[in-house]
Amino acid sequence: MNSLCSASRSGSMAARPLLAMATRPTAAAYLTSIRRPTAAMVPTTTTLRLESIRTKKKYRHPQGITKKQLAALRRAGNPGPENLGEKIYLWNHIQANYVLWSTTKELRSNKALRQVQFTGKKNTLIKIRKDYWHPMATIQFPSGHGEVGLSVYQKVLELKKRHELEWDDGGEEAKRLLNMTKIERGRELNDQKGNSVADLAYVLGGGGKGNLVVANLEEIKKWRERKWEWEREREQNGREGVARLEEGEGEEVVDTEEVKEEEGVAEEVMVKEEVVQEEVVKEEGKEEEVKEEEGKEEEVEEEEEEVEEEEEVTENQPPGEEPAKVLHKVRIFWANELDHHFAESWSDNVEHVLGLPKSDWTPELLEAMVANQERLVELHATLREKKLAERATKKELKEAALKRREKRKEEKKFAPTPAGEDGWKSRPRAPKKFTGKAPKWAKEGF
Repeated sequence: MNSLCSASRSGSMAARPLLAMATRPTAAAYLTSIRRPTAAMVPTTTTLRLESIRTKKKYRHPQGITKKQLAALRRAGNPGPENLGEKIYLWNHIQANYVLWSTTKELRSNKALRQVQFTGKKNTLIKIRKDYWHPMATIQFPSGHGEVGLSVYQKVLELKKRHELEWDDGGEEAKRLLNMTKIERGRELNDQKGNSVADLAYVLGGGGKGNLVVANLEEIKKWRERKWEWEREREQNGREGVARLEEGEGEEVVDTEEVKEEEGVAEEVMVKEEVVQEEVVKEEGKEEEVKEEEGKEEEVEEEEEEVEEEEEVTENQPPGEEPAKVLHKVRIFWANELDHHFAESWSDNVEHVLGLPKSDWTPELLEAMVANQERLVELHATLREKKLAERATKKELKEAALKRREKRKEEKKFAPTPAGEDGWKSRPRAPKKFTGKAPKWAKEGF
């Protein structure tokens, strides 16, 4: 209390009401309420939903949602353009022949760098320079079939990744790559231009599991399921037949005469029952109605038996040949007419067009790309010549230094030996184990 009073006297007038409240019984509860976790209600100033959070800090602070929630909200609010996947773009690096795929005509680095695999130190692409990339081809699918393009996009990316990572398969190509240096091997793995065109031809021809380029994919799936069920039933029936034969070997043979007698008795009983029923019907005077009903029942039974027989026949029969694939029409616009020859063959549903579509790139933009490409080619040619010249000068200097060194060794004059003979004789050396004493030649003088 004394400390509080002294503080109130020495403090300002604004601090006195707060200190006076601290002396009351409610002050402790007030102070503990400040330390309690508070719920920060953040106003929704943006279109995204912000949630209230509980924090142990005294002050209130806004808390946004996570990146995953943000992406989910964006997907829900803006699922993307309707024509997504109707066009796929193939990009090529001018210098190193890197290949990148995209669903947009702008090459985005955050998406493109995910396709890059590690192929060696100082050989892996770490950034995207747009002046080094030019459009190689544009693949156009029918309007309203964007899911077909996305399916092709997924498969060509998977094949590209396998080319870059699964090259060590024990074949001739793997042996050739293993005999290279690390830098040469990395350059070979980065050059995926030919492989990408061949993969595209394979996928557009309907290759791969679940490829949506095949228009009648559901029909083929049903046929394969039916064939699998038929093979399974066939195996099961074969096993049951073998089991029955094994069981029948140990059973006793039934006498045929006894069987015939039992069948005759059963027929007599059936005839007697029919006679009794006819007498009852005659007495009641309803023969015609009963006959009509029996006729209808017989017809229905015959129809049901026919349907069952047909179903049994169709089930027992093996499925026919697999239905032929019906492929969606695809059009490919090539920047260079020679690029499509990297693939051995193309399916009939693919149409090749020379020249990129004008709807994506204007003639001015294409001319600027070509001029930039020519400039970069000239620049790299000059840099290459400069580098080769530097290497040649270094080699010449090294050879000249070696020649001078050899000349010095030949022209070197050696001091005569104490015996007076001309020749080379090394001066006496200190012993291997140091004894702490100076050698004789050091005392006598050299």
